[in-house]
Amino acid sequence: MPRFTSLILAACVFLAACGPDDRVSRGAVLYSENCAICHGGDLRGGGGIGVVGLNKVPPDLTTLAVRSGGNFPRGKVLALLDDYAAGSQPGRLMRPFAHLTSQDSKRIKTEAGRARVPAPQAALLAYLEASQLP
Repeated sequence: MPRFTSLILAACVFLAACGPDDRVSRGAVLYSENCAICHGGDLRGGGGIGVVGLNKVPPDLTTLAVRSGGNFPRGKVLALLDDYAAGSQPGRLMRPFAHLTSQDSKRIKTEAGRARVPAPQAALLAYLEASQLP
């Protein structure tokens, strides 16, 4: 069964790379593999049941823009992803993102200007931004 799941995910990634919204599609796959267990399949923070050490409800990721005055906080989200990738979020229980780094990077526009971001993190950012509630 795990092999079948891996084949399905690989097919999704391949198909996602073929379409115009490939970064968002790849981000959706990365989210389902890395984040949905706690933040829920719908990004609303409904997951985490049975996760050892999780003692608070993960935040709703569909309201990041609303909570930031109506603008999606790209820089803040990228900084959090980068901090988790580096393992520098003491006291927070979240899956490490070190495996979401790569030599392939994308240029992303943030509030502070442009930044080079590992491609997997750029894809996850695109998916989160596309999933914001109005």
